[in-house]
Amino acid sequence: MFVIVCIFIGFKIYDYIWMEIVTAGISGIISFILAGYVKPQSYGLALAYGVSWLAVGVILDVIVTMRFNPAIFKAWTFWLGYGLAILALFLRVKKAPVATVTSPPPQV
Repeated sequence: MFVIVCIFIGFKIYDYIWMEIVTAGISGIISFILAGYVKPQSYGLALAYGVSWLAVGVILDVIVTMRFNPAIFKAWTFWLGYGLAILALFLRVKKAPVATVTSPPPQV
């Protein structure tokens, strides 16, 4: 996301609120795609992945992004992107197959 935002800033199109919302949406879409590779088996596991993704993202933003934008954590669109990332994991929880009831084989 850092690279995508830098590209938008380079083209001077990130100054609009709609672009920040689009960026949060892109974050959610990328997270949804990546969550498809993780395939969490339960909602608890999805939450654990989400918290770890959030922790890594926030740590990287503290280390890197705050140098360029000290007010990054005050932007609601920033937190929207992280919320969509966690939601993506919940949407990718692998559902257990529904068991079908079958009748016993006929007796001969």
